[in-house]
Amino acid sequence: MNIRDAGNDSPPTRRRHWARRTHRVLGVSSLLFLVLMSGTGLLLNHADDLGLSHTAARPWLLNLYGVELPPVEAAFAAGGATFATSADTLYANGQPLAQSVRQLIGAVALQPVLVVATDNEFFLTNEDAALIERYVPDVSQPMRQLGTDGNRIIVAFANSYAEFDPEQMSVSVAENIAPDTVAWSQPTMPDAEQAQQIGVAALGQAINWERVLLDLHSGRILPGLGRYLADLTALALLYMCFSGIVLWTRRR
Repeated sequence: MNIRDAGNDSPPTRRRHWARRTHRVLGVSSLLFLVLMSGTGLLLNHADDLGLSHTAARPWLLNLYGVELPPVEAAFAAGGATFATSADTLYANGQPLAQSVRQLIGAVALQPVLVVATDNEFFLTNEDAALIERYVPDVSQPMRQLGTDGNRIIVAFANSYAEFDPEQMSVSVAENIAPDTVAWSQPTMPDAEQAQQIGVAALGQAINWERVLLDLHSGRILPGLGRYLADLTALALLYMCFSGIVLWTRRR
């Protein structure tokens, strides 16, 4: 009687062992991805509170995306500082100075300040290229050139000239202007180190920590492979749910 009962219990015992073993193996093998998905999910849930969308990713993380750094669009030098634009951002010596800027037209030094101009606004910095003030003048047409005659800051429009007063923060019609006597700001190029800094910073604004965490969470940060690893992890979770139900019903 006992032998027959033991024989009848043998198949269920094998089934329970098979379910328990695969449940354990898949649980351990997918542990890393489960922790990664859980951790990134928690961080993404509080992305706004943590300011992740405004924090640029680290340069070594940007390399995972395999994209080229944005180029420097325009650059001018003044007072020992180099000002450049890339991806709608103004940089001073490779460091971000202002965002949402338009076409850079020049930079001049008029002690004790440096004046930088785009086609629609001015930026005042100190000798260390730190931003002091940003000013949008009330002009009817885009500015084309920025220069100085040694005493005044001159702005050239399509068919006229104006004077910019950095103390009063005003633009007025310039009188007695001889264009040949104005030292117009000339384009330059930042050095290789600054160009690298600008490119990384510009790319980091597009690829911030929120984007990186979202790509980690979905597996897209690793082209091709990452997506399939995320799929395998999801399938492993589904199987663990199924095998867990099997183990629970067998135990009952």
